[in-house]
Amino acid sequence: MNKYKNIKRFLIILSIFFCENKQIFAQYTDKWISLKYESVRHKPNRFYFVKVIDERKDKSKIGVVYGLNQVEKSLKLSGGTVKSLQNYFLKSIQKDTSCYPIIFRIKELIVDENVSNQKITGKCKIKVSYSFLRDTTELELTDFQTFINYSRTFGDYNNYETLLSKVVEKSVIFFGDWMRENYDKNEKLVKSLNLIVKSDYEIDNPEKGDTIFWSPTRKISWADFTGSMPRTTKYSAQIFNNFEYSAPLRIENGVLQIALQMKVYMLKSASWTSSTSLSEYSLGHEQLHFDIAKLVVERFKQKAKQILTVDNYDSQLQILFIDMYREMNRLQREYDDESNHSINIVGQQRWQQIANEELRQNGVR
Repeated sequence: MNKYKNIKRFLIILSIFFCENKQIFAQYTDKWISLKYESVRHKPNRFYFVKVIDERKDKSKIGVVYGLNQVEKSLKLSGGTVKSLQNYFLKSIQKDTSCYPIIFRIKELIVDENVSNQKITGKCKIKVSYSFLRDTTELELTDFQTFINYSRTFGDYNNYETLLSKVVEKSVIFFGDWMRENYDKNEKLVKSLNLIVKSDYEIDNPEKGDTIFWSPTRKISWADFTGSMPRTTKYSAQIFNNFEYSAPLRIENGVLQIALQMKVYMLKSASWTSSTSLSEYSLGHEQLHFDIAKLVVERFKQKAKQILTVDNYDSQLQILFIDMYREMNRLQREYDDESNHSINIVGQQRWQQIANEELRQNGVR
């Protein structure tokens, strides 16, 4: 009976011993290392790493390496991979919040060793991607990967810190070079937007071949209506007016500069009249059609200043153009309906006052 009690007591003591010394055994099978901060000689170019994200499937270790007597050990960064790299960047890169906040995503970070030909060969590899955090939107910029092959003799090895520090340093240098090349070129690096509204195209030189551009100093004449009159029509004249926009852009110090310029024009060959001896009153009706197109363009400019954002400025500008084009067509129809194509003098005068007043408010007249 005492024999069994002694065995039970021994098992309990043995269990307590293993529990209390669990960390000691874990330390024996793990190899902990730290990155060498002093190895970084790179000066960042307009960026800092705001966040490190580890996307590896196995985040518990960097790899499996061989120690004394070829015992396999899990290679780990002190404090964990994410914290270790965050400290590395914090100590090696001066943080300037006016620069670009970059997210450093770890796709692969591994040290892999194999035994062959009486020696140990290994590869230290890193694969990362970089994203720009614009407000709350993450924009993927580029990616990078590199590796270092090495060979060593059997036994413990204490050069892992240097290997890992070198591949991480290469990833920093690569992104610094990428930023230097793409700054002021890549639209993803735009922080804000500045819309510059230029004077309308050819407003000071309104006549150009078949085209007459809207100008406060150049009124249309019946001589501008050179198109062929349709065979079947109940009207005596019709102007073909239209508007377009161009928005070339450039990036300057992280600001997207958009130069918005409008074209408001009539085409002579698409505008027609039954007779060049029609009254000035009738010509005024056609001029007001032209003025309404200009009025809509001024509305376009004002709305463009309000809704443009960095993330989708191009699509918003195109949608605005479509909306304003529809508005122009609607206003032209309403004008013809209320003036009865110039027959209703009161309606004609009312629209003339509306257009003149709005154009004056926009500094056009």
